[in-house]
Amino acid sequence: MDDLDRKIEEALTEEDRALLSQFGEQGIFGQLGGLFQGKLGWLSMVTFVVATVMFVIGAWAAWKFYMANDVVVMLKWAGLAWFGLMAQMMIKIWSWMRMESNRMLREVKRLELQIARGQAR
Repeated sequence: MDDLDRKIEEALTEEDRALLSQFGEQGIFGQLGGLFQGKLGWLSMVTFVVATVMFVIGAWAAWKFYMANDVVVMLKWAGLAWFGLMAQMMIKIWSWMRMESNRMLREVKRLELQIARGQAR
């Protein structure tokens, strides 16, 4: 906690501290669980399933690549493995970006709450 955070904490009343503690910083698993809630929760579930399928396809194709004897066949399996694993990684990066945007929205809502409570006094 830096100096600015400490000053903000000291300026809050006990009631404000109790209320804001409910909306504190989430851990990685809390953020991951937040992906499956809200209006886009269904989309996160679909992308989770697609990412799992892409990983299985990529791993299976990598195994087939390893077992192949012909160079042309090896290249085909390598291409499929690359596609499956890259698709899975892109979906994972998209999920990480959603987690970050959810974190930012939560912080903005905390600020809105503080402003609204400050104006009510």
